[in-house]
Amino acid sequence: MRVFLDTNVLLDVLLNRPGLVVESEGVILRCEKAGDPMFIAWHGLATTYYLLRRGRTEAEAMQEVDKLLAWARVADAGDAHVRKARGFGFPDFEDALQAASAAACLADCIVTRNVADFTKSQVVVLTPAEFLAKFPDS
Repeated sequence: MRVFLDTNVLLDVLLNRPGLVVESEGVILRCEKAGDPMFIAWHGLATTYYLLRRGRTEAEAMQEVDKLLAWARVADAGDAHVRKARGFGFPDFEDALQAASAAACLADCIVTRNVADFTKSQVVVLTPAEFLAKFPDS
């Protein structure tokens, strides 16, 4: 299974967000255990870096980016995908870019805490809790 992680799921884990980190980290651990590839959007990586850089040195932030890239793949999405995202009709263009990136990497699902923001997604959308319930550890 190919799993696309919305930026909020990454940030839950990397920023150790109370009340959110356990389920989001559970998705990542479950995928790692099953050998399921996980994808992220390139623009989500930029946002992640920006937020990691707060309160850290450049070297520390890049070390976190390197750790992330050790287990996550960046979805190959380019000009055509961005233009397609523009036509999705999402209220938030950044969410449309996430959905387009998920489609570009042929993801089976998008894992996000903001399911309501992806109602027009062509890819199935699940919360971390829904993902873990639907695909428990085997």
